[in-house]
Amino acid sequence: MEEFELRSQILLGEDSTRQFKREPSADTKMVGEIVAFANSGGGRIFVGVEKNGTIVGLTGAEAEKVGEDMAKIAWDSVRPPFSILSKSIPTGDGIVVVIEISDGASKPYCDNKGVYWVKNGPDKRRVQSPEELARLFQSGEKLYAESQVVAASTLGDFDHERFERFYETKYSETPPSRSEESEAYQRILENLELVDSGRVTLAGLLLFGKRLSVLLPEMKIDAIWFKGTERASSEWYDQRTISGTLVEQYDGGIGFLKRWNSRQQSGGSFNQAGKPEVPETVFEELLVNALMHRDYFIKDSIKLFIFDDHIEIRSPGKLPNSLTVDQIRRGVRRSRNVLLASFAPDLLNFRGVGSGIVRALKAWPSLSWVNDIESEEVVVSIGLSADASATAPPA
Repeated sequence: MEEFELRSQILLGEDSTRQFKREPSADTKMVGEIVAFANSGGGRIFVGVEKNGTIVGLTGAEAEKVGEDMAKIAWDSVRPPFSILSKSIPTGDGIVVVIEISDGASKPYCDNKGVYWVKNGPDKRRVQSPEELARLFQSGEKLYAESQVVAASTLGDFDHERFERFYETKYSETPPSRSEESEAYQRILENLELVDSGRVTLAGLLLFGKRLSVLLPEMKIDAIWFKGTERASSEWYDQRTISGTLVEQYDGGIGFLKRWNSRQQSGGSFNQAGKPEVPETVFEELLVNALMHRDYFIKDSIKLFIFDDHIEIRSPGKLPNSLTVDQIRRGVRRSRNVLLASFAPDLLNFRGVGSGIVRALKAWPSLSWVNDIESEEVVVSIGLSADASATAPPA
């Protein structure tokens, strides 16, 4: 990095990837800064820069000491130990030390007092809730929501008949008897991580569960067909809550979208069947991806919003494992819910190889994604043509 690039970065101001410091703070504060960056995608600390972006600069000896001290703090006071890079950039106003903190490969990180920190805009924030801490462990692939037992569940909440039909189709054989004397059947369910110690796992309920509206009330789709182009609108054509297993949510979501999609007349005679405004494969691919890749540690629903000029599918959780929007568009895939993905090809229209997004883009190029890290939400928007804005109330 040269002086011109350094000044260009400083002009952008502080945010979740850049932080300015006139001089290093006490060790206890700096370790928290390093931990927060390592847990939140990485970033840079510019030492020798005021909060307002004014370069005050350091001497050569001061810059050397900053680099040594920061490296020692990262290695001795971060758990697990963390390596950083530092570079001294000479400017006309003195030396600026740029501390490079990469996105941690062994997340989550904590300080030597066991406190976990994440970025909150230009500042850091202590992780306090068990749910957020669980998501941090999930980001480091050390904990999976889908394998967690749902405490209020019993084996009576598992649809054994549905599972047996799946098993026969999948493996071309009849599963062992599920009589009370049979340990083989129970062992199959436990090996597949569908049940554990007399309780049903999250994956078990999402795939073969009963009473999901009671046991997992947040794991649903909230679908609204608005009048207008904004969520602030108080008028809507249709509104549904779609709950149940992943298959039931998928079928309900697709049915809601098809109801909107079938309203378009594509020329021809009055009696001619209408042509879908958006190819159905677009909805199929995007909805199944939302269901498969959402963050199930976040207790919230998938939002399916239809507007006059676009359609939104809003999924809880940011993109997993450092995945970017550009990578999504190229078909790169990162699995957050590996267990669900292993069952999906036999239950849903899901292959799990990243080709679905590529097919959707080919069929309908007007797709865009937003990875909202602060709100922990991924939003895919389907742009509609001018003709699609002619909304008519559903029959």
